[in-house]
Amino acid sequence: MEESSLNRVPSRGGVNFLNVARTYIPNTKVECHYTLPPGTMPSASDWIGIFKVEAACVRDYHTFVWSSVPESTTDGSPTHASVQFQASYLPKPGAQLYQFRYVNRQGRVCGQSPPFQFREPRPMDELVTLEEADGGSDILLVVPKATVLQNQLDESQQERNDLMQLKLQLEDQVTELRSRVQELETALSTARREHSELTEQYKGLSRSHGELTEERDILSQQQGEHVARILELEDDIQTISDKVLMKEVELDRVRDTVKALTREQEKLLGQLKEVQADKERNEVEFQMVQEENCRLTVELQEAKGRQEEQGAQVQRLKDKVAHMKDALAQAQQKVLEPLKEQLRGVQELAASSQQKAALLGEELATAAGARDRTISELHRSRLEVAEVSGRLAELSLHMKEEKCQWSKERTGLLQNMEAEKDKILKLSAEILRLEKTVQEERSQSHVFKTELAREKDSSLVQLSESKRELTELRSALRVLQKEKEQLQAEKQELLEYMRKLEARLEKVADEKWNEDAATEDEEATPGLSLSPVL
Repeated sequence: MEESSLNRVPSRGGVNFLNVARTYIPNTKVECHYTLPPGTMPSASDWIGIFKVEAACVRDYHTFVWSSVPESTTDGSPTHASVQFQASYLPKPGAQLYQFRYVNRQGRVCGQSPPFQFREPRPMDELVTLEEADGGSDILLVVPKATVLQNQLDESQQERNDLMQLKLQLEDQVTELRSRVQELETALSTARREHSELTEQYKGLSRSHGELTEERDILSQQQGEHVARILELEDDIQTISDKVLMKEVELDRVRDTVKALTREQEKLLGQLKEVQADKERNEVEFQMVQEENCRLTVELQEAKGRQEEQGAQVQRLKDKVAHMKDALAQAQQKVLEPLKEQLRGVQELAASSQQKAALLGEELATAAGARDRTISELHRSRLEVAEVSGRLAELSLHMKEEKCQWSKERTGLLQNMEAEKDKILKLSAEILRLEKTVQEERSQSHVFKTELAREKDSSLVQLSESKRELTELRSALRVLQKEKEQLQAEKQELLEYMRKLEARLEKVADEKWNEDAATEDEEATPGLSLSPVL
């Protein structure tokens, strides 16, 4: 019976040859399975040869085939491949030991298999003995090895189908988990979008608060400028007030001077009145003198007769009147000239004082107008300051209200953000848990896939081994058929010989029956002699 190694045999150089049999049947294809270690890059220039065990050079091969390059390789996992040796190139059967060797494109041997032989199969090698326990008694069953291998292949196929169903179930679960993850990602994106909208609202409120703060700063700056302007205007008003006070002091001094001049003018007017009174009195006296003169003239008319008598007296009176007129004229000239000069000087001084008073009045009016304008500007500035203060108070109140509302909205937003953060944390935890579950499922799926691949490889190897053994069985069957044909031919020859012998015996019997008529004992004797021959 042909023996094979189903375990992986470690070989030198890292390449492992799988299921290398101890014997192979000649004139049948030989399938060689091997595994490349992780990190090995196979090449189409690599080849696998059948060498004698004692061969020391890679050129001493009996036959070789080029290695197959896998379509896809997985990083970190070994690569399985197989090649076939054609039956016409295999060595002849014998006691010589051979082995497979993997040679890379540099001509270096990367692995070799255990030794094996090529020899014809024996019929008894195709049977295996199974021990079956039935009711406490051990029964030995002798069954063909192909049947056992077929049963093992059916069991492997059934196990492979179960693993495929389990794989489909796991893929369905992974699909459901992925859909759940997508739903959670959609919810997370919605929560993030709401969070971004709340952040935008918060930024808008922050910008509004910044604008209100800037407007408040501008109003505060304007208020400071207005206060500085008011202080400047108050300084100007103080300066103008000082100037006005100085002008008022000077005006008071001028007024005092005017009053003094007025008193002096009044004094002069009093003197002038006295002079006029003296003049009037003199005029009265002159009128009285004229009246007296008239009376005297009347008396003179009356006393024309006494004119002559009184001519001297009249002449004296005329002389006296003329003398009095001259005295009066001289007195008037002596008294009125200084008074007129003094009055003229007083009038000129009064006129200059009036002009000076008019100029001071104009300056005072100008200062009063400037003061009024300054007071009106100050009043207007105070009104503007009051208006700005009122507006600032309104803005402060509005800002306080906005700040309170903003604080409330901020508190609400913070609460919403905290709630959203809690939701996001819960979703993140759920996603992490699902990812962990998916990772575990993936790892289990990877383990199942690895086991499935390993079982598949093992099944393929067992299938190839079964095919090889089936081929060997067929070869053995052909040999048996040939032997059977030979036996049938020998049997046919033997039957032909027996027919000829029977014909000869019948002929001999007929001749004996014809030659003599023997007794029944003599007839039985040839029958007894023929039975050993048959």
